[in-house]
Parts: sequence; structure tokens; C-alpha cells
Amino acid sequence: MINTTELCIVITNFNTSNFIELSLYAIDKLTRRKCQVLINDNGSDARNLKKLNALQRRYDFVKVFYRKTDKSGSWAHAEALDFLIGESRAKYTVILDSDSTPLLKGWDDYMVGMISGNVKIAGSPLSKSRSANKPADFPFQFFVIFDTQSYKSLDISCRPGDITNGKDTCWEWRPKFTNAGYAGKILDAKCTRDFKNGPFRDVICMEYYTDNGKLIASHFGRGSTGGLAKHKNRWFLKIFSVSRYIIKYIARREKIRWINICRRIIDGQV
Repeated sequence: MINTTELCIVITNFNTSNFIELSLYAIDKLTRRKCQVLINDNGSDARNLKKLNALQRRYDFVKVFYRKTDKSGSWAHAEALDFLIGESRAKYTVILDSDSTPLLKGWDDYMVGMISGNVKIAGSPLSKSRSANKPADFPFQFFVIFDTQSYKSLDISCRPGDITNGKDTCWEWRPKFTNAGYAGKILDAKCTRDFKNGPFRDVICMEYYTDNGKLIASHFGRGSTGGLAKHKNRWFLKIFSVSRYIIKYIARREKIRWINICRRIIDGQV
């Protein structure tokens, strides 16, 4: 049983300890409300586990669960989310993808403020230009807050359904919330493939903005691959038959650049 706090932040991890290190740094520096962070590790390698253990010792608000599953991909991620949400005893629960991070001082106050009236869930949507057959008008799992009691009353599972028809991880959110008469509120999502006016213009990622245009968070995307999956199908890499090692180098450089930009934004508000 987890002690009650006002805010519970849940994160799933699979070999993404560098991203989680950044997220915990941001939470420590930018969060105003009392919070607890629950992390579920889905069977990371020894190097990542060592760093995760060190992070748990560094931050007294962090608790790590080690629950290796025989599932993989979306199923493993969803199973971990269901477990972590079940452990939350806070008034509000935040789901943070391991490669997402808050970037605004008082981000938690703003997110809690989005929950009012019949709005019981709020946060990051998919970019309209990148949503394919998934809804871009309702919060998606990258950076989301919800009223914990309302969420649990709906008996929601994060397990995917028919992924080919958009029923990926957390697909039940929209129908179950809306069928119960609840609404969701979304942040302004910008994909840097198209949007070049933000601090991450030279990195492929998502930027999330408040109603008054403040950058509140960013999502690197494909963090479990180190960003490799974002680059392997780029046209110039395919045309010139660039080796996997070069693509990995490009992805690694972009990951470091994204983390460094996040750090500068965070440190500029401390």
C-alpha cells in the first residue's frame, strides 16, 4: 500500500534510465505539490537497473517496482501502467512516458487546474498531423493527469485491443470517459517535424504548450530504442543505404541534444 499524497506520478521503464534520470531531475526542480513517483521496471539490462537503483536512493519520493513480464511492447507497457495506477492512492495520478518530461515551473499546478467540473482527464494528445487512426482530440498517455477516483470507477485497462485499428495502449480512455459523461482537456501539441518555432526545432520530438503559449513538457518519442526507430525509415538514409551503425549514431546524438535542451530549460527556472 502506497501512502497517500496529493499527486502520484507513474512511469514505466525498459532500458530508458537516462530519460528517467532527466524526468526525476525535472520533477524535483519544477514540481510544487507533494508527490510520489512510482516506477515499474519491465526487465531492463544490468546497466539500466544499476542507474535506476541509484536514482531511487537519490530521491526520497521515488519507489521502484521490479516486475519483469513475459509480454513485450505495448502489452508489457500496458500491464505495467495498470499495476502502477492500481498502486496510486493520490487524489490525482499523472502518467509520464519515460522519455517525456515536464519543463515548466509549477507544471503540476497547471495540470491540476485543468481538472474541473466534468473534466476528469487532461494532458498531451497526439499531434493531428501524426495521429493516423488514433484520436487527436483526447488526452493520450505521454503526459496526462486524471482524477484517480473517477478513473478507477470506470474499470479501465490500458491493455491494447486491435492495434491495427488504433486500439493501442490506453485506447479505452476516450470511450469510457465520454460514455460516463466525463470530458477530457488537451494541451496544444506541436510536432517538430512540422513546427520549427520552439526550442526543439532541430530535434524530432513533441512539444506541449499551455493555453497561454508556455512550453510545459516535451516527449522525445521512441525512447526505448534510443530514438533509433524515428530515423530508420527516413528517405535520405534509405536512398544512400546508410548502415545501422550510422543511424544509431545519429539517434544517439539527437537523444543527447534533446536531454541537454531540456536541462537548460529546467535550470533556467531554478
